[in-house]
Amino acid sequence: MYSKKERGLTLVELMVAGLLGAIVVLTMTTVYVSVVRSGSETLQMSKLNQELSALMGIMVGDIRRAGFNGAVNTSALSTNPFSQVDSTTLEVIDSKASNTQVAANSSSGGECIVYTFDADEDGVLDDIDIFGFRLNSGVVQMRQQGDAANARHDSCANDSDDTWLDVTDGAVVTVETLNFALNFSACLNTAEPNEIDDDGDSTTDEADEADCYTVAPSTGDITTETREITITLVGSLVADPDVRVSLTQNVRVRNDMVRVRA
Repeated sequence: MYSKKERGLTLVELMVAGLLGAIVVLTMTTVYVSVVRSGSETLQMSKLNQELSALMGIMVGDIRRAGFNGAVNTSALSTNPFSQVDSTTLEVIDSKASNTQVAANSSSGGECIVYTFDADEDGVLDDIDIFGFRLNSGVVQMRQQGDAANARHDSCANDSDDTWLDVTDGAVVTVETLNFALNFSACLNTAEPNEIDDDGDSTTDEADEADCYTVAPSTGDITTETREITITLVGSLVADPDVRVSLTQNVRVRNDMVRVRA
């Protein structure tokens, strides 16, 4: 009779096997958590992007109509009630706090834009024809209406005549940057060429003399300004500031500003 020797795993082998199993489980758990977290961040990013994209679409569509007059008379464009300088024309303001107008061809831009257009197409400036967007403590606000009886509508301050409404939820999204820049706008002096050395460099009718942002027009000159605004919008989630979205878009105002220079 022969005895058969049976043999199992040693304690060391069991410990090694257990360690390897723990490493595998830990690795799989880490990968799972990473995938779930990445999926959650992607979903949050997508929701934030949708919200800011919708806001950008609203601003672009609205700003594009600045200066529109439903009862326009092409022979009197310079008297358009929705495009009067220092009153109803489109202007960029540096911020709600300082409320200072930004130069027409400035590249720095500002946090607020104001303008008017004939929403009810009656050719008359009404309260509901006065609009704007501004950044106020991380929230984007839209001017729903103003006071047509007030001669000045180029203000981003908390004027009692204006009604500003939140269009973003400050409890969910923090808008870090809202900037409107006019650096792609252009101004043409229709008086050129006039055989006059307007810039005093001993040469007449140069290209810069026709640019009324470069050379100041003379009294009585008719100028045409095309406004193109670059809108920059940056926002993040309040619950997770690392989730951020940045959008930039250009919008060309359809209605040029025609005026007779004083």
